[in-house]
Amino acid sequence: MGDMGEIYSDLRELKRKKRASNTEHSTSLLQRAGVVFSSPNGGTHLIVLAGLNIVDFWPATGLWVIRKVKTNARRRGVQKLIEFVEESRKQGG
Repeated sequence: MGDMGEIYSDLRELKRKKRASNTEHSTSLLQRAGVVFSSPNGGTHLIVLAGLNIVDFWPATGLWVIRKVKTNARRRGVQKLIEFVEESRKQGG
């Protein structure tokens, strides 16, 4: 393989490791915050309960989307998700 091929191969491996690290760290943060979630496919996608809302969360990228919200706004960040869950609990919805 040429030099460029090796560089791209190394980059792909670094990205894979970063996503795995993000998944582990984000899941741990959710657990420590007492967030209720299920992991139907090995942790790649988490289904989070936030009051009366259900949130789809992908911990590798930090992407989360509230189900049944017409805007389908995509949000990012596990900390922001935890804040949303806590606020939803307080509001009861």
